[in-house]
Amino acid sequence: MAETLTIRLDERDRKTLEAAARERGTGLSAYVRGIAEAEAQRLRRAAIRAEGERVVSYLLEHPEAQAELESYGTPTGELP
Repeated sequence: MAETLTIRLDERDRKTLEAAARERGTGLSAYVRGIAEAEAQRLRRAAIRAEGERVVSYLLEHPEAQAELESYGTPTGELP
């Protein structure tokens, strides 16, 4: 079960978000939760991409690492 998060919004922001939630046929909590979940997913994916870029950068800077990777080859079969 997810934990509860309490946030404070000024009246203007709350009204803006409530209007957006109504347009989508949902409550404020569900609307804000959806926004937060989407942002969390975006941040996780950005972290994965950044890690991949660090690996590629390392391979470009270290020929011995690149050679080791090449010795394993590229998978040609289907994964299970």
